[in-house]
Amino acid sequence: MHVRAEVKKLWFEKIAGTLIAYELTYVHFKVRFLFLLLLISFNCQAQNDGSHGLGKNDKPTISVLPLVYYTPETKWVFGAGAVGTFKLANDATYESLVTAGVAYSLRNQILTYASWRVFTPANKDLFIGEVGWYRYVYYFYGVGNDVAESDWESYSARYPRVRFDYARKIVPNLYLGIRYGFDNYDIYDLNPADQLINGGFTGSQGGIVSGVGPLIVYDSRDNQLYPLYGNYAELSFQQYGRYLGSDFNYGRLVIDLRKLFSVKENQVIATNFYSEFTSGGVPFFSLANMGGNKRMRGLFDGKYRDQNSVILQGEYRYKFLPRWGAVLFSGVGNVFSAENKFQFQSTKLTYGVGGRFQLSKKKKLNLRLDLAHSPGEDLQFYFTFGEAF
Repeated sequence: MHVRAEVKKLWFEKIAGTLIAYELTYVHFKVRFLFLLLLISFNCQAQNDGSHGLGKNDKPTISVLPLVYYTPETKWVFGAGAVGTFKLANDATYESLVTAGVAYSLRNQILTYASWRVFTPANKDLFIGEVGWYRYVYYFYGVGNDVAESDWESYSARYPRVRFDYARKIVPNLYLGIRYGFDNYDIYDLNPADQLINGGFTGSQGGIVSGVGPLIVYDSRDNQLYPLYGNYAELSFQQYGRYLGSDFNYGRLVIDLRKLFSVKENQVIATNFYSEFTSGGVPFFSLANMGGNKRMRGLFDGKYRDQNSVILQGEYRYKFLPRWGAVLFSGVGNVFSAENKFQFQSTKLTYGVGGRFQLSKKKKLNLRLDLAHSPGEDLQFYFTFGEAF
């Protein structure tokens, strides 16, 4: 029997919206510590949704977060984090957020992380970024839709990461800017007999990826953590090349579209279309993929990967008590490339049910428990914060 680990990044940004109300403030100088013992899924790929409006209080706040976690995959994880919020101008300016954290797993995994999302006065400029250093264990099944459970193999990776987005407001809710990303993967603990070494996959020895390109964000949602209505759209393209110090030459186009309908006061229908298109010499660890706690719940994170992906998800959210809710969700997705042509019959289906508990009515942050399944796959369990999309 094989033991698998799915290690993901701490969601300090999602947690912060609620915890700030109970932590140290500059005005009252009170410190309280929160210890969490939860089955929580992390996300190793750094996702920033281009968000705003976490609160109405203009006073800067800082949170100190000692954290203790346990999951069957990671065993015990110990860490600490700090979260600060502030506004650079009056109440009309969206709240800015800075986070930092460090965590260690008894499986000898390490995460160090700092991120920021800063709005200038009148929300004219938006800065989003991340710097970090990570050491993780990953799993690789192969490339394409036809991988088998028996194909999996493990490898370890150490890498620093830098992410930087800058966007300027053009009209209300619409931002135009630039996106830059850098990773330097040191891959080790490979099995010489496995396909990752013998299959000729680009990037199997690690390397630097460094890419830059345009970014467009539109966000009219009424709330970032639990929106009831509105639209979110993100379009970005990054070109990775030698001129930026990258060991690989390729391009990536990302499309992320979300629509929310408020059916009744306590019922919401949310939809999400997500797609990635890559071209050139893409390393295997940068290929478009499916799975995890945000896209195609019910599939193991990264099990299916290829040059391109297309994903469509829907979710029905029902709040039956002031703090309690339930969801039904489903998704379809496919990965494909020039070699592995898109085949409708290879489309993956996922579906599931979930429960929600609202930790803070003011901040609208939910504790999320999802059970998801995909035909031919094991039942997947997710316990985390915030909505999938």
